[in-house]
Amino acid sequence: MKFGRLAWLIVPWVVFVSLALGWVGYWHYAASQAERQLTTWQFNQNAGGAQVSHGTIVRHGFPALLRLEIPNISYAPARGGWRLQTARADLNVDLLNPQHIILKAAAPIAVSRADGAITNVSAQSLVASVRMQGGVLAVAGIEGDNVVLDDPAQPGALTIAKLVANTRPDPRRAGDYQLALQADNLTLPRPVRSLETFGLSAPLLRAAIVVEHGAALLTGSQNDPLGPWREAGGKLRFEALDLNWGPLQTSATGEGELDAQRRLEGRLVIPIGRPAPILNAIANGQNIGADARSALQLLAAGYLVTGRQITLDVGANSGVLTIENIPVRLLAPVY
Repeated sequence: MKFGRLAWLIVPWVVFVSLALGWVGYWHYAASQAERQLTTWQFNQNAGGAQVSHGTIVRHGFPALLRLEIPNISYAPARGGWRLQTARADLNVDLLNPQHIILKAAAPIAVSRADGAITNVSAQSLVASVRMQGGVLAVAGIEGDNVVLDDPAQPGALTIAKLVANTRPDPRRAGDYQLALQADNLTLPRPVRSLETFGLSAPLLRAAIVVEHGAALLTGSQNDPLGPWREAGGKLRFEALDLNWGPLQTSATGEGELDAQRRLEGRLVIPIGRPAPILNAIANGQNIGADARSALQLLAAGYLVTGRQITLDVGANSGVLTIENIPVRLLAPVY
């Protein structure tokens, strides 16, 4: 009897200690696996011509969480023509689903390009997450609060109060990716050429985009980062593009790509409920030619009288931006 009563006292403690020791072992195993995968990825990237480096990794979060503090990160893809650097990022691993990782920026990020231009990215909170399934990307995303993109060589900075972006493989065709993007309360760094009268504030930008042949984006060349994507037939298909900006409140559809000179080429179809204010705003832009201004003002006057809604056709072809087939301005190469 005494042994039985003693066993009832001892057994729960034995079970508890066994579980605790098992969890300790699992936590360290999960941490080691995460570090090993990071080391393997770094080795493979460097072997392929990329340049990846970071400081000594420090483990945090035991026993409930697993966070790897990664200092002094530097990453330059093999053929991308850009480099990312930051003083620190934290890699958080879901202990119950190690294939789900979350990377949180713990310091500003500097992105430098081959032409010497630099974009500094800072945010109140900036988190990227990746979830794999069977060794293949299932979904990846970025979420940020009060995000600021600043080019020190240019006036102003782009600010976004709330940014959410997610991407996943498109099940309709191998190699394509779906991209969902929402940016709330954007403030542009400076007026957009030919659309100066639209102002700098855009309360909403929301897009559902299919990146055709998106896998080719991972094989950029040193001086032509989007070249392999274009040669593969890469194209952006805008299944929905919602925008509130100045006189414009609309939901557009269309597609876009790059021509041989790396200029934008494509078409947007934009339903407009009140076209007159938009056409007048464009006509009053600082860089609109006299003929284009007169034609746009004439169009605006007609729509103001009739009150008709229209579907505005915005095109980019052979380096010329057109609105309703009226040439508005020349387009420079994207890079």
